[in-house]
Amino acid sequence: MYKIFNLNKAFILSDSPCEKVKNIKISNINDLCLALREWNEEDEVFDLCFWGLPPDEMLSHLKAFYAYVEAAGGMVKNLEGEYLFIKRFGIWDLPKGKLEKNESPKRAAIREVEEETGINHVSIVKPLINSWHIYPWKETTVLKNTFWYLMESDFKGNLTPQLKEDITDAQWLPAKQATKALQSSYRSLSENLLTFIETF
Repeated sequence: MYKIFNLNKAFILSDSPCEKVKNIKISNINDLCLALREWNEEDEVFDLCFWGLPPDEMLSHLKAFYAYVEAAGGMVKNLEGEYLFIKRFGIWDLPKGKLEKNESPKRAAIREVEEETGINHVSIVKPLINSWHIYPWKETTVLKNTFWYLMESDFKGNLTPQLKEDITDAQWLPAKQATKALQSSYRSLSENLLTFIETF
C-alpha cells in the first residue's frame, strides 16, 4: 500500500478497499489518471483509495505519468534529547533534499541535513518510512519519494539555516515542542514520523 499526499489531502494505492475514505475500483491506468486529475481540481478536501490493480503496478505508472524525483532527509536527535527542525515558508519542517546523480539516499540525507542546518557529526540510526507526495512545479506535476532516517549528532555549535533554500530558522526542539511542530507541519510528515519522536 502507498499513501501519496497532496498538501492536506491524500490518495492511497491499495490491493483492497480502505476504511474511512472514498474508494474507487479501477481496471486500467487511464481510469486512475483521470480520477486523479478530477480529484486535484476539486475544491473539497477528501482522501481517496484506489484499488483493483496491484499497488506496485499503479505506482509504476504514476512514476511515468508524473515527473518522478527522489529525495532524502533526517529526523536528528542530539545528546540533550532535542530534535532538529527547520522553518521554511513559515512552516516547521525537517531537513531534506533531492538526491544528486549517483548519490545514495543515506548519503543524500546526511548531506542535506548538514547543508540546511550547518551541523556536522551526523550518523544514521535506522531508516524510517518513506513519504510520498505530489506537487505542481512549473508546467508539470512532480511525484516525490522521500527516504527518511533517524539520525543522531553530538554537534554543539550554532545552527546556520540555509537561506538560499528559503530556510529562515533552524532549532533544536525538546520532545514536547518537536511533537507540536510536527503536528503543525505537513500531513506527509506528521502522519508518517510523529510516532518516532515519542519512541526514539
